Amino acid sequence: MIRFSLFSVLDVYKGDTHELPALYEQSLDQITRADQLGFDAYWIGEHHFYPTPAYTLACPNPALLLAAAAQRTQHIGLNTAVVNLSVRHPLQVAEDYAMVDVLSGGRLGFGIGRGTFEHEYAAFEQSRAESAGRCEESWEIIQQAWRGENITFQGRYYHINGARINVTPVQKPFPRYWFSAVKAESFATRGRAAQPIINLPHLTADSLPTLARLAGEYQRHYQAAGGDMSQYEIPLIFYTCVAPTQLEAQQAALPALQRYLAHQHNHTESHIRQFINLLTERQQLWFGAPDDLIQLIEQYQAAVKNGHFVFWLDFGGMEPALVRRSMHLLAQKVLPHFRNQVTS
Repeated sequence: MIRFSLFSVLDVYKGDTHELPALYEQSLDQITRADQLGFDAYWIGEHHFYPTPAYTLACPNPALLLAAAAQRTQHIGLNTAVVNLSVRHPLQVAEDYAMVDVLSGGRLGFGIGRGTFEHEYAAFEQSRAESAGRCEESWEIIQQAWRGENITFQGRYYHINGARINVTPVQKPFPRYWFSAVKAESFATRGRAAQPIINLPHLTADSLPTLARLAGEYQRHYQAAGGDMSQYEIPLIFYTCVAPTQLEAQQAALPALQRYLAHQHNHTESHIRQFINLLTERQQLWFGAPDDLIQLIEQYQAAVKNGHFVFWLDFGGMEPALVRRSMHLLAQKVLPHFRNQVTS
């Protein structure tokens, strides 16, 4: 069965009317609503500090928000996309997210990455050059911690002698996890390690055939390395806006996307227009009516066989009412079309 989820980075802009308490309440309302509507998971990104004075991503520790969401929901997966394993001590990360898994009754999904922003590395007195090594060492330590082991680890960045965390996850041996795969070479690397991955196609592939080729290469390596094919999927994240008509969806989504790109990537207005046109041509902007979304999902599933689609609905300060409209149209018109289908 194909799985369907939602995603947010909690982006905030200077001049927005809501304060942070209202933003967090709005996010918790979305997660609660997603649970009631039958979405499989809600993914939250981790980011730190202000990229620019007029803009920030306001969730430095998703574990806190997910723990709050655990108390308001019953079924939905509470996921990270992604935890930055290069900037925090792995024992702290292991403890925080073990508590989320316990508080949610085993609903944590652990998306893993090493960060992207230079200002985050600099503030934590680290460098991008070290991030890959820190991430891999951190993951090794977290796995030992979640198994309840006495941790002895001597690496380049971390040195631990006999520590043991006092809270371990409900899920055994540890929660379901995914590595962020953005660069093309990451697909083969993670496949050879039989490690699950999550991807944003607009950052990776210049076309659907390119993504299908990378996914096929990943699957071959994953299966050859003994990966669990019963759990196989590649969650794909797409900017999404759903409305009764494609024109209404585009009218709602394009100004929000332009705002997000202007702050996030510091592009000029002309470059943003070119970039949006390029993403549209590549079918990586999912702005349309329910039937348009059904067609896109069928195309991607047929080509990539990824089995999991993640809708990014609240980018660019999108109005909460428009986010709710997208959620309800997806739940009422799109998800039922696929719920009884078996992925090939």
